[in-house]
Formats: sequence, structure tokens, C-alpha cells
Amino acid sequence: MTKLPFYIGMILSCFVKKAHDRHVLRGRVNCFLYRPQIARFIKDAYGEKLVSVKFVRQNTPRRCVCLVNDKYYVKIFRNMNPQKLKDFAFLVNYIRDFISTPIPRVYIAKNNHMYATEKLSGKSIYDFDKNYVFANEDKIIKNVKEIIRQMQAIDLSKIPNYEKYKYALETTAKEIKNEENIGKDSVLTHFDTNEKNFLFDDDLNICGFIDFDSLALGNDKNKDWEIFDKYWQKYKRRIERLQKTTR
Repeated sequence: MTKLPFYIGMILSCFVKKAHDRHVLRGRVNCFLYRPQIARFIKDAYGEKLVSVKFVRQNTPRRCVCLVNDKYYVKIFRNMNPQKLKDFAFLVNYIRDFISTPIPRVYIAKNNHMYATEKLSGKSIYDFDKNYVFANEDKIIKNVKEIIRQMQAIDLSKIPNYEKYKYALETTAKEIKNEENIGKDSVLTHFDTNEKNFLFDDDLNICGFIDFDSLALGNDKNKDWEIFDKYWQKYKRRIERLQKTTR
């Protein structure tokens, strides 16, 4: 797949002052120019015609996320080793059976550096009244810890062709998360357990867990919880500041 849309977006963004506007411009250019490839991909993966492509985000020049037909998230990469993308898809689809919370299935485009997942039902934590969230904080934390426990409990040696996928997991750990000396006690680690990657039903039960791009082996069994707790405390402080300013 040509990288030209990314480069066109980068050139055009040079004429935009604000960083946020540059990200948006690059993303919209990619969504528009990749539209034919996205249409073929959605037809192959889900048997549907392309109706709409909406830009979601592009925080870096290397990848873009769009929402297709209001049902599927498609992530497009400027550079991605095809085998690494296949390994990622296999691992995410494999662990879905071991975690009670729904995880979106991953589909890989045949000839393009992109993957698609279904948009899960559920709400962001930001869609709820903040007092209601705080009243259910203990339940949320308990559910997050249980999801992390279930992921860490997966017997990695039972994964088909594990030695092959072990290399992929170790490579991601070293390249993205600077994890070194991966040992036999390493566990599957999400590495991006911020509050935005959990979806909730109306009773604030977790009904979706998303964004596994950083899935890798981790040496620290507390890592995913520490990441969630860091973002959760930021969320609470932000809400507390807003409440003070509105009094």
C-alpha cells in the first residue's frame, strides 16, 4: 500500500500552526485518500459496502484511526511489518476466549497495512455523571483488577506456535516499552490500561476492553494496574478541579 497519503498530509500540515489542527488535517487527508482501500477491506472483512468514513484521531504521523459505517474502527499504518501485524491479530483474537470482558476481534487487510475491529457497545467513563462514577469507584477498580488477573493467568505455553509469537511479544516489549531481560515469569501486559480503554454499561460494569496495540510481555505483574491507577488519579483530580470551579 502506497504511503503517499501520509506524505501528502504531512506536507499540507506544514502550513498549519496549531498541533491539534495539524493532526486533524493529516488524519482527514488519510481518510479521504485511503477510502478506496478501506472500501475493499470492509467488503472483504464484513461483507458490507462502504457508506461513511469518519476521522477519529491521528496523534502521530505514523498511524490514523477512522470510524467506518459507524460500526468499525479501522487503523491505518504508514509503516508496519506485515508479519508483525498478523502476529498481533492472532494474539488478540486468541486471548478473547480467556477474558470475560468483550474484546473486539481483529481483522487484517490482505494487501494493506491496516486492521479493523468492531465498535463495541458501551460508554466512556466521561459519559457518566461524575458523582455516580465516584459512588461506584470500588466496583470499577475491582473489575479492572479482575480483567488484569485474567489476562495474566493465560498459560502462554499453550498458545499454538508460542515460540514464534513469544518473539513478537518480546520485540514489542523491547521496542515500545523498553522492557529488558524478559524472563520465564513474564506475563501478558496491555501497557495502555488508561480509563479511556474501558467501556461501561449503565450500571458502570465494564463491558468492553479495547486498544491492544501495545500488547507485550511484561516483567512487572503490577504494571497494568499501576498504569490504570495513574490515569485514574488524573481523572479524579481533573473532575475535582472542575467541581471547584463550578461552585
